[in-house]
Amino acid sequence: MRTKFRKAGMALLGLFAIAGSLLLDYYLPEHAITTITGVEVKLADKDGPISKQNPADSPVRDMYLIYTQHAIDDVRVYRNEDTAWGWPPYLKFDASDVQATARALENARQPAYISSYGWRINMFSLYPNITSIRLAQAGEGTWSVIRWLAFGLWGVLLVLLARLTLRWTRPAIQ
Repeated sequence: MRTKFRKAGMALLGLFAIAGSLLLDYYLPEHAITTITGVEVKLADKDGPISKQNPADSPVRDMYLIYTQHAIDDVRVYRNEDTAWGWPPYLKFDASDVQATARALENARQPAYISSYGWRINMFSLYPNITSIRLAQAGEGTWSVIRWLAFGLWGVLLVLLARLTLRWTRPAIQ
């Protein structure tokens, strides 16, 4: 009987590990050093940018887009929207200022240090959201202490939960 609980507990722990890892990967800040190739403002609604395929069917807002290129074949599009008091709690209220900085870096052809969160999913027109942008310094890296510390603590928590699950479900000694 306990082996059934052990298998079920480990399966649930595996699902919990995957879900938590995906959430951490999405919401924790990621850094990139890249060249800005363009900036644009589009009207968007809850379904994404408004176009012939996606007519406006709810209140519209401005969606700032920033186009970047790291290498010839490595292009990436970011959105630049305020998080305000909502989720995730980045308390970003300066999307217009970030857009102006991006425009200045585009015109100067200087490398930009970008902090963002989120994923680029083409099928759903989802873009990572920029939280900050600035001029990149020479020799600067993109390694994030906060990101890897969070993943390290998550891994420790999962190991402890696995050990606890194995201890609670070990067979009884006859």
